[in-house]
Amino acid sequence: MKYIEKSEDLINWMKVMRMSQGFFFISAMPVLLGSLLIYQHHQIFNPFLTLLILIGCLLFHLGADMINEYYDHISGNDALVEIHTPFSGGTRVLEEGKLAPKRVLKMSYLFFTIALIGSIIIAYLSKKEVLIFAILGLISCWGYSAPPLKFAHRGLGEIIIFLNNGLFIMSAMYYAIVGELHKEIILPSFFLGFLGFAIILMNEIPDYTADKKVQKNNLVVRLGIEAGFTLHRVVTLLAFSSLLIAIFLKHLPPLCLISCLFPLFLFFKGHYKTPNSQDLQNSATLTPLCKGAIETKFKSWCLLMAGFIINLYI
Repeated sequence: MKYIEKSEDLINWMKVMRMSQGFFFISAMPVLLGSLLIYQHHQIFNPFLTLLILIGCLLFHLGADMINEYYDHISGNDALVEIHTPFSGGTRVLEEGKLAPKRVLKMSYLFFTIALIGSIIIAYLSKKEVLIFAILGLISCWGYSAPPLKFAHRGLGEIIIFLNNGLFIMSAMYYAIVGELHKEIILPSFFLGFLGFAIILMNEIPDYTADKKVQKNNLVVRLGIEAGFTLHRVVTLLAFSSLLIAIFLKHLPPLCLISCLFPLFLFFKGHYKTPNSQDLQNSATLTPLCKGAIETKFKSWCLLMAGFIINLYI
C-alpha cells in the first residue's frame, strides 16, 4: 500500500486510526450482538456474511475517524484545544506534522471505497436493502465532518453516532442474514447507540472552547458545558433503561442483566458524583470521566455478550 512507506509511518497511521484507544472496535459491537440476536430469535448463523459486514463496518468507522481528523486539523479546531485528555482533542498526529493531511484524507476515501464495494457484494449475496443502510452509513460517516453536510457543526453529529452505533448496522445485518427487519433489534441497538451518544457528549466537553471558536456547534456548544454533562448522564440512563426493557420484553435473555454490573461498580466508586463547573474545565477531572464513559460501553457490552452466550448454553 503506497501510503505506508516507513515503519514510523505505520505507528502514526495506527494513532490517527485511533487503534490504541479501541474506538474503531465500537462498530464491531452491533455486528456481534446482532449475530447473537439473529441466532437466538431465528436460529440462523451465517459466519461469512457476518464477517463481511464486520469488515465493512470497521472500514466505514476508520474512514470516519480519519476524515474527522483531517477536517478538525484544517479548520484549526484541534490546534485550539486547551484541555487535553487521551480521548478528546484529536490524535495530534497532524498537528505535530507526523503525517501529511492529504494522505490521511486519501486513506479515508480508500477505506470508504472498499467498504462500499464490500456492501455491494453483501447486497448481491443477500438483499438489496442492505445498500440503503450502507449508503446511509457512508453519507453519515463522511458528512459528520466534511462540507457541505458537516453534521457535527449543525448539532446532528450525536444523532448520527447514535444511529451508526446500533440501528443502522443491526438493520443491515437483519436484511442480509434474516431477509427482513424484526422488532427485537430496536432496544438492543438503542442500548449501544445511547452509550455511543454518551461517549461523544463527554468527549466534547474538553473541546468546548475550541469547538466554539471554529463554530463546530455540537450539542455541548449549543447547550453549554454543565447542561451537556447533564445530558450525558441522562443518555447513559436511557441506555440502561433500553437494556432493562429489552430484557423484560424477552428481546434479550435474562442473563444480559449482568451488563448493569459495571455502572453499578462505578456508582459505588463515586464515579457518578456531579462535579462542579470548575472541575468540568480541567484535565484532571475530565480524563477519568471520559475514560469512564468509554469503559462503560466496552465493559457493559462485554458483560452483555457473556450473559447472552452463557444463556444460549444453559
